[in-house]
Amino acid sequence: MATITTTLPMDSGQAVAERRRNVRDSFVVTVGGQLDRVLGTLTALALRWGLDPALLGVYTGLRLYLDQTNRSSLGISLGAVQEIPILRAAGEEVEAQRVADVAYTTNTLTCAVYIAALLLWAWVRAPLLASDPLAREWTWGLVVVAGLAVLKRYESFLVAVLRAHREFSLTTELDIVESLVSAVAVSAGLWLAGFWGLLTGVGALIAFKILYLHARHPLRFRWDWHWPTAKRLMRVGLPILANTAVFGAVLSIDRVLILWRVPDGARAVGLYTIAIMGTSWSLDLAGRIVLVMYTAFQTTLGRTRDPREVALQAMRATEAQAPLLAAGSAVAYLVGPAFLGTVIPRYADGLPALRPLLLGTFMLGLAWPARQALITLDRPVRLFLATLLGLALTAIAGTLGADRAGIVGVAWGMTFGYSTVSLLTSATAQVPALGWRVWSDHQGRLVRTLAWYTAGALLAAHLSVSSLPAWSRLPARCLFLSAWILPALWLWGHRHGWGGMTLRHPKPLG
Repeated sequence: MATITTTLPMDSGQAVAERRRNVRDSFVVTVGGQLDRVLGTLTALALRWGLDPALLGVYTGLRLYLDQTNRSSLGISLGAVQEIPILRAAGEEVEAQRVADVAYTTNTLTCAVYIAALLLWAWVRAPLLASDPLAREWTWGLVVVAGLAVLKRYESFLVAVLRAHREFSLTTELDIVESLVSAVAVSAGLWLAGFWGLLTGVGALIAFKILYLHARHPLRFRWDWHWPTAKRLMRVGLPILANTAVFGAVLSIDRVLILWRVPDGARAVGLYTIAIMGTSWSLDLAGRIVLVMYTAFQTTLGRTRDPREVALQAMRATEAQAPLLAAGSAVAYLVGPAFLGTVIPRYADGLPALRPLLLGTFMLGLAWPARQALITLDRPVRLFLATLLGLALTAIAGTLGADRAGIVGVAWGMTFGYSTVSLLTSATAQVPALGWRVWSDHQGRLVRTLAWYTAGALLAAHLSVSSLPAWSRLPARCLFLSAWILPALWLWGHRHGWGGMTLRHPKPLG
């Protein structure tokens, strides 16, 4: 197997220090993120204990509107986050703050337009839902979401700017605290007022996050309208926004297809959320790691001005996170259906979609470093076209799956589509800079990693253990899987310095 090495144009001590910081930051967000996910499970369980699948389907649909609030900035927030680290690295703190203030002002104005659009849509749609037994929840729920949008927009922008300041410890701390508060707010809201209490709890949670960050960090924004700066940020951020929008469509198209193509769509999408609950952690983990790597890619580009170095760094990041994602997917494949079926049995009809969706979410998680590398290298059009093609194929596969096999067919369609998006993104980012040979070798290493953990999951889940007592079968399967994957994870930890704790020298890729 060929070994790829790089020579960085900086002294070795600085290179090691930069690498240690990147790995340590990745370690912080990884460990903190997984703790956040564990605590967040309490909220997910509270939702499914407190709402029947149909109402959860409505809530899931309304969340799509709320989560799109961040796209109302016309890319100005993304442009600001792109510029702020560079300005701060150059010592231009005053200009970095001014850019943040202009972005905040423009965000507020564009969010007001988005709120008006939501209210108009609720008014236009209300007569069309007159015969729907959930019409009141859909219509007035959308009105509530419009009210929450301004809080959501500010909170997301505040977190994004703090990450641009490399405050990863604080934002990870917030994620953990948020998970605890979320469980309390959601549970209390559901207990006191059901569906409407849930929406109130969501608003209280967003407000809490803003207050917490203000208490822990002095960053504030002022009203500062400057059209030339806003226009420049828009020019930088709009291509990135287009890419995040099309990628967001990839992530949400499964629920849209279920609502559109599957009978009793609200209930079906509610059931399908149990599959998302069991698989989305890999996307979450990969997304947290890449928040650190994005800043690292920008640093590398600013230091070397060499697209090849950034492509190599993205390749290394992908291979470094692959064992973590694969090991977690193997565990989810084995214990996910049994665990979730036990704790939320009335959603058990959605469990057959869990295992078909696992491979797709794993593959999509691997696409994150390549996506951020393309954005760093200012290749947004290439990224957009690759993702758009993947979205089209995902939509076709998901539609065919929905029509033939309901939510299980959608899950298989998503796995096909997500895998296509991942491969297209990786090739778009790395082939122009590194060539087909290097990219093919990279894919081969990923396939070998996936094959090992896949074999362990399949053997652990499907080997016959009928000779054992019923109570001991799942523990026996878990022991087998642990014996299979722990040595490989130990080697991974040794190679990567146990999250930077013992890392002394950069390791070559190979």
